[in-house]
Amino acid sequence: MLTRKPLARIAQVLSMGTAATLAGLALAPGASAATYAVACNEGALASAINAANNNPGPDTLNLTPGCTYQLTSELPAITSQIVMNGNGATITRVAGTFRLLTVNGGNLTLRAIQLTNGDATGSSIQTGAGGAIVVTGNGTLDLSASVLRNNHANFGGGISNFSGSTTTVSLSTFTGNTAAVNGGAIVNDGTVTVGFSQISGNTADNVGGGIANIGTLRVNFTNLLNNTGTNGGGGLANGVPAVSGGNSTLTASNVSNNHAGDNQPGGIYNNGGTVTLNGTRVAANTPNNCATSPTPVPGCVG
Repeated sequence: MLTRKPLARIAQVLSMGTAATLAGLALAPGASAATYAVACNEGALASAINAANNNPGPDTLNLTPGCTYQLTSELPAITSQIVMNGNGATITRVAGTFRLLTVNGGNLTLRAIQLTNGDATGSSIQTGAGGAIVVTGNGTLDLSASVLRNNHANFGGGISNFSGSTTTVSLSTFTGNTAAVNGGAIVNDGTVTVGFSQISGNTADNVGGGIANIGTLRVNFTNLLNNTGTNGGGGLANGVPAVSGGNSTLTASNVSNNHAGDNQPGGIYNNGGTVTLNGTRVAANTPNNCATSPTPVPGCVG
Protein backbone atom coordinates (compact mmCIF):
# COMPACT_ATOMS: atom_id res chain seq x y z
CA MET A 1 0.00 0.00 0.00
CA LEU A 2 1.69 3.02 -1.25
CA THR A 3 0.97 5.34 1.65
CA ARG A 4 2.37 2.66 3.96
CA LYS A 5 5.37 1.22 2.12
CA PRO A 6 8.66 1.49 4.02
CA LEU A 7 9.70 4.53 2.06
CA ALA A 8 6.47 6.32 2.95
CA ARG A 9 6.87 5.27 6.59
CA ILE A 10 10.03 7.17 6.67
CA ALA A 11 8.19 10.14 5.16
CA GLN A 12 3.55 8.06 6.71
CA VAL A 13 -21.47 -6.94 16.81
CA LEU A 14 -26.48 -13.67 20.06
CA SER A 15 -28.62 -13.52 22.62
CA MET A 16 -26.19 -15.70 24.71
CA GLY A 17 -22.46 -16.24 24.64
CA THR A 18 -20.39 -19.11 23.17
CA ALA A 19 -22.05 -21.87 21.15
CA ALA A 20 -25.53 -21.24 22.59
CA THR A 21 -25.38 -17.93 20.81
CA LEU A 22 -25.89 -19.59 17.45
CA ALA A 23 -29.27 -21.08 18.41
CA GLY A 24 -30.81 -17.64 17.91
CA LEU A 25 -30.18 -17.41 14.17
CA ALA A 26 -33.18 -16.83 11.90
CA LEU A 27 -32.87 -17.99 8.30
CA ALA A 28 -34.24 -15.66 5.65
CA PRO A 29 -36.94 -17.31 3.47
CA GLY A 30 -35.48 -18.99 0.40
CA ALA A 31 -31.93 -18.04 1.25
CA SER A 32 -28.99 -19.11 3.37
CA ALA A 33 -28.72 -15.75 5.06
CA ALA A 34 -29.06 -15.60 8.84
CA THR A 35 -29.79 -12.96 11.46
CA TYR A 36 -28.03 -12.98 14.82
CA ALA A 37 -29.04 -11.08 17.96
CA VAL A 38 -25.72 -10.33 19.59
CA ALA A 39 -25.64 -10.38 23.41
CA CYS A 40 -23.78 -7.61 25.17
CA ASN A 41 -20.35 -9.21 25.55
CA GLU A 42 -17.12 -9.62 23.64
CA GLY A 43 -17.45 -13.41 23.16
CA ALA A 44 -20.90 -13.14 21.63
CA LEU A 45 -19.71 -10.56 19.14
CA ALA A 46 -16.69 -12.63 18.09
CA SER A 47 -18.88 -15.78 17.79
CA ALA A 48 -21.40 -13.94 15.65
CA ILE A 49 -18.74 -12.73 13.23
CA ASN A 50 -17.29 -16.26 12.94
CA ALA A 51 -20.75 -17.74 12.36
CA ALA A 52 -21.57 -15.19 9.69
CA ASN A 53 -18.25 -15.75 7.97
CA ASN A 54 -18.95 -19.51 7.83
CA ASN A 55 -22.58 -19.18 6.70
CA PRO A 56 -23.42 -18.74 3.00
CA GLY A 57 -25.23 -15.63 1.96
CA PRO A 58 -25.41 -12.15 3.43
CA ASP A 59 -25.92 -12.21 7.21
CA THR A 60 -27.14 -9.61 9.71
CA LEU A 61 -25.77 -8.96 13.17
CA ASN A 62 -28.04 -6.93 15.46
CA LEU A 63 -26.05 -5.54 18.36
CA THR A 64 -27.67 -4.96 21.76
CA PRO A 65 -28.99 -1.39 21.80
CA GLY A 66 -26.81 0.90 23.85
CA CYS A 67 -24.33 -1.86 24.80
CA THR A 68 -20.63 -1.21 25.19
CA TYR A 69 -18.69 -4.16 23.79
CA GLN A 70 -15.38 -4.08 25.69
CA LEU A 71 -12.66 -5.85 23.76
CA THR A 72 -9.59 -7.48 25.25
CA SER A 73 -8.52 -9.16 22.00
CA GLU A 74 -8.92 -8.54 18.31
CA LEU A 75 -12.21 -9.49 16.65
CA PRO A 76 -12.18 -12.02 13.77
CA ALA A 77 -11.64 -10.51 10.35
CA ILE A 78 -14.75 -10.12 8.22
CA THR A 79 -14.40 -12.25 5.11
CA SER A 80 -18.05 -12.54 3.99
CA GLN A 81 -21.03 -10.25 3.42
CA ILE A 82 -22.24 -8.90 6.76
CA VAL A 83 -24.64 -6.16 7.83
CA MET A 84 -23.90 -5.00 11.37
CA ASN A 85 -26.66 -2.90 12.92
CA GLY A 86 -25.09 -1.10 15.85
CA ASN A 87 -28.35 0.21 17.35
CA GLY A 88 -26.35 2.85 19.18
CA ALA A 89 -23.86 0.38 20.67
CA THR A 90 -20.17 1.05 21.19
CA ILE A 91 -17.21 -1.18 20.41
CA THR A 92 -14.10 -0.19 22.34
CA ARG A 93 -10.67 -1.60 23.17
CA VAL A 94 -10.02 -1.90 26.93
CA ALA A 95 -6.80 -3.97 26.93
CA GLY A 96 -4.09 -4.94 24.49
CA THR A 97 -3.14 -3.20 21.27
CA PHE A 98 -5.28 -3.95 18.21
CA ARG A 99 -7.76 -2.41 15.80
CA LEU A 100 -11.50 -2.96 16.28
CA LEU A 101 -12.72 -4.26 12.91
CA THR A 102 -10.90 -5.82 9.97
CA VAL A 103 -12.56 -6.25 6.56
CA ASN A 104 -10.34 -8.69 4.66
CA GLY A 105 -11.95 -9.42 1.31
CA GLY A 106 -15.42 -9.20 2.88
CA ASN A 107 -18.27 -6.76 2.53
CA LEU A 108 -19.30 -4.91 5.71
CA THR A 109 -22.28 -2.60 6.08
CA LEU A 110 -21.99 -0.85 9.42
CA ARG A 111 -24.76 1.33 10.84
CA ALA A 112 -25.34 3.44 13.95
CA ILE A 113 -22.32 2.49 16.03
CA GLN A 114 -19.48 4.10 17.94
CA LEU A 115 -15.95 2.78 17.48
CA THR A 116 -13.45 4.02 20.04
CA ASN A 117 -9.91 3.48 21.28
CA GLY A 118 -8.70 1.12 18.58
CA ASP A 119 -4.95 0.89 18.02
CA ALA A 120 -3.80 -0.88 14.88
CA THR A 121 -0.13 -0.81 15.76
CA GLY A 122 -0.50 -4.30 17.28
CA SER A 123 -2.80 -5.88 14.68
CA SER A 124 -1.61 -8.86 12.63
CA ILE A 125 -3.39 -7.99 9.36
CA GLN A 126 -1.99 -4.87 7.73
CA THR A 127 -0.15 -3.97 10.91
CA GLY A 128 -0.32 -0.32 11.82
CA ALA A 129 -3.12 0.58 9.40
CA GLY A 130 -6.67 1.57 10.33
CA GLY A 131 -7.08 2.15 14.07
CA ALA A 132 -10.84 1.49 14.04
CA ILE A 133 -11.26 -0.27 10.67
CA VAL A 134 -9.03 -1.53 7.91
CA VAL A 135 -10.47 -2.46 4.51
CA THR A 136 -8.15 -4.71 2.52
CA GLY A 137 -8.12 -7.68 0.13
CA ASN A 138 -10.46 -5.92 -2.31
CA GLY A 139 -13.04 -5.62 0.47
CA THR A 140 -15.83 -3.09 0.80
CA LEU A 141 -17.13 -1.00 3.68
CA ASP A 142 -20.34 1.02 3.86
CA LEU A 143 -20.37 3.07 7.07
CA SER A 144 -23.31 5.26 8.04
CA ALA A 145 -24.66 7.22 11.01
CA SER A 146 -21.63 6.32 13.12
CA VAL A 147 -18.89 7.87 15.24
CA LEU A 148 -15.19 6.99 15.12
CA ARG A 149 -13.41 8.56 18.07
CA ASN A 150 -9.96 8.42 19.65
CA ASN A 151 -8.55 5.62 17.50
CA HIS A 152 -4.88 5.37 16.58
CA ALA A 153 -2.69 3.89 13.85
CA ASN A 154 0.43 4.66 11.94
CA PHE A 155 -1.66 5.18 8.82
CA GLY A 156 -5.37 6.01 9.02
CA GLY A 157 -6.25 6.60 12.67
CA GLY A 158 -9.93 5.96 11.94
CA ILE A 159 -10.06 4.04 8.65
CA SER A 160 -7.41 2.68 6.31
CA ASN A 161 -8.67 1.72 2.84
CA PHE A 162 -6.17 -0.27 0.75
CA SER A 163 -5.68 -0.39 -2.98
CA GLY A 164 -8.47 -2.37 -4.70
CA SER A 165 -10.86 -1.80 -1.78
CA THR A 166 -13.82 0.59 -1.54
CA THR A 167 -15.16 2.55 1.41
CA THR A 168 -18.29 4.71 1.54
CA VAL A 169 -18.94 6.92 4.55
CA SER A 170 -22.14 8.89 5.17
CA LEU A 171 -23.69 10.84 8.03
CA SER A 172 -20.75 10.02 10.28
CA THR A 173 -18.28 11.80 12.57
CA PHE A 174 -14.53 11.31 12.95
CA THR A 175 -12.93 13.06 15.92
CA GLY A 176 -9.85 12.69 18.07
CA ASN A 177 -8.28 10.07 15.82
CA THR A 178 -4.50 10.11 15.36
CA ALA A 179 -1.95 8.77 12.91
CA ALA A 180 1.76 8.54 13.63
CA VAL A 181 2.35 9.15 9.93
CA ASN A 182 -0.43 9.93 7.44
CA GLY A 183 -4.23 10.26 7.61
CA GLY A 184 -5.45 11.19 11.07
CA ALA A 185 -9.05 10.18 10.32
CA ILE A 186 -8.77 8.35 6.98
CA VAL A 187 -6.00 7.15 4.71
CA ASN A 188 -6.88 5.91 1.23
CA ASP A 189 -5.00 4.02 -1.46
CA GLY A 190 -8.19 2.69 -3.12
CA THR A 191 -11.58 4.38 -3.57
CA VAL A 192 -13.27 6.36 -0.81
CA THR A 193 -16.44 8.47 -0.85
CA VAL A 194 -17.35 10.61 2.15
CA GLY A 195 -20.69 12.40 2.25
CA PHE A 196 -22.66 14.51 4.72
CA SER A 197 -20.08 13.90 7.46
CA GLN A 198 -17.87 15.74 9.93
CA ILE A 199 -14.12 15.20 10.16
CA SER A 200 -12.79 17.36 12.97
CA GLY A 201 -10.08 17.40 15.60
CA ASN A 202 -7.94 14.64 14.09
CA THR A 203 -4.14 14.66 13.85
CA ALA A 204 -1.41 13.20 11.64
CA ASP A 205 2.23 13.55 12.58
CA ASN A 206 3.15 13.78 8.90
CA VAL A 207 0.42 14.86 6.46
CA GLY A 208 -3.35 14.64 6.13
CA GLY A 209 -4.73 15.43 9.57
CA GLY A 210 -8.23 14.85 8.22
CA ILE A 211 -7.63 12.66 5.16
CA ALA A 212 -4.55 11.44 3.29
CA ASN A 213 -5.25 10.17 -0.22
CA ILE A 214 -3.24 8.66 -3.06
CA GLY A 215 -6.22 6.83 -4.60
CA THR A 216 -9.59 8.18 -5.68
CA LEU A 217 -11.37 10.34 -3.13
CA ARG A 218 -14.74 12.07 -3.29
CA VAL A 219 -15.83 14.37 -0.48
CA ASN A 220 -19.41 15.66 -0.68
CA PHE A 221 -21.26 18.01 1.67
CA THR A 222 -18.68 17.39 4.39
CA ASN A 223 -16.78 19.52 6.91
CA LEU A 224 -13.03 19.10 7.43
CA LEU A 225 -12.44 21.32 10.43
CA ASN A 226 -9.78 21.84 13.09
CA ASN A 227 -7.53 18.98 11.98
CA THR A 228 -3.74 19.07 12.14
CA GLY A 229 -1.16 17.69 9.73
CA THR A 230 2.26 18.51 11.10
CA ASN A 231 3.98 18.55 7.72
CA GLY A 232 1.03 19.79 5.68
CA GLY A 233 -2.56 19.17 4.73
CA GLY A 234 -4.27 19.71 8.06
CA GLY A 235 -7.53 19.17 6.23
CA LEU A 236 -6.48 17.06 3.26
CA ALA A 237 -3.28 15.65 1.81
CA ASN A 238 -3.62 14.54 -1.80
CA GLY A 239 -0.41 12.64 -2.31
CA VAL A 240 2.11 12.34 0.52
CA PRO A 241 5.72 13.50 0.66
CA ALA A 242 7.15 10.13 -0.46
CA VAL A 243 4.36 9.11 -2.88
CA SER A 244 2.88 11.58 -5.31
CA GLY A 245 -0.48 11.37 -7.05
CA GLY A 246 -4.09 10.93 -6.00
CA ASN A 247 -7.35 12.25 -7.39
CA SER A 248 -9.54 14.20 -4.94
CA THR A 249 -12.84 15.90 -5.74
CA LEU A 250 -14.50 18.03 -3.07
CA THR A 251 -18.08 19.15 -3.70
CA ALA A 252 -20.12 21.57 -1.56
CA SER A 253 -17.74 20.98 1.35
CA ASN A 254 -15.81 23.07 3.86
CA VAL A 255 -12.10 22.89 4.63
CA SER A 256 -11.55 25.40 7.39
CA ASN A 257 -9.55 26.13 10.54
CA ASN A 258 -7.09 23.31 9.93
CA HIS A 259 -3.45 23.63 10.86
CA ALA A 260 0.03 22.63 9.71
CA GLY A 261 3.51 23.33 11.03
CA ASP A 262 6.17 25.64 9.73
CA ASN A 263 5.15 27.14 6.41
CA GLN A 264 3.21 24.09 5.19
CA PRO A 265 -0.35 24.37 3.78
CA GLY A 266 -2.86 24.00 6.62
CA GLY A 267 -5.83 23.45 4.34
CA ILE A 268 -4.89 21.26 1.38
CA TYR A 269 -1.49 19.72 0.56
CA ASN A 270 -1.21 18.41 -2.99
CA ASN A 271 1.84 16.46 -4.15
CA GLY A 272 1.62 15.72 -7.86
CA GLY A 273 -2.07 14.79 -7.90
CA THR A 274 -5.34 16.36 -8.98
CA VAL A 275 -7.60 18.29 -6.62
CA THR A 276 -10.94 19.57 -7.91
CA LEU A 277 -12.96 22.02 -5.84
CA ASN A 278 -16.66 22.26 -6.73
CA GLY A 279 -18.43 24.87 -4.63
CA THR A 280 -16.06 24.10 -1.76
CA ARG A 281 -14.77 26.62 0.78
CA VAL A 282 -11.11 26.51 1.77
CA ALA A 283 -10.52 29.26 4.29
CA ALA A 284 -9.04 30.28 7.65
CA ASN A 285 -6.45 27.52 7.66
CA THR A 286 -3.01 28.19 9.14
CA PRO A 287 -0.39 29.08 8.28
CA ASN A 288 -2.04 29.20 4.85
CA ASN A 289 -4.79 27.49 2.88
CA CYS A 290 -2.88 25.98 -0.04
CA ALA A 291 -0.29 28.57 -1.02
CA THR A 292 2.77 26.48 -0.16
CA SER A 293 1.46 23.19 -1.55
CA PRO A 294 4.08 21.40 -3.72
CA THR A 295 1.53 21.23 -6.53
CA PRO A 296 -0.99 24.05 -6.94
CA VAL A 297 -4.62 23.53 -5.94
CA PRO A 298 -6.80 25.23 -8.58
CA GLY A 299 -9.37 27.52 -7.06
CA CYS A 300 -7.71 27.64 -3.64
CA VAL A 301 -6.59 31.09 -2.60
CA GLY A 302 -4.24 32.07 0.20
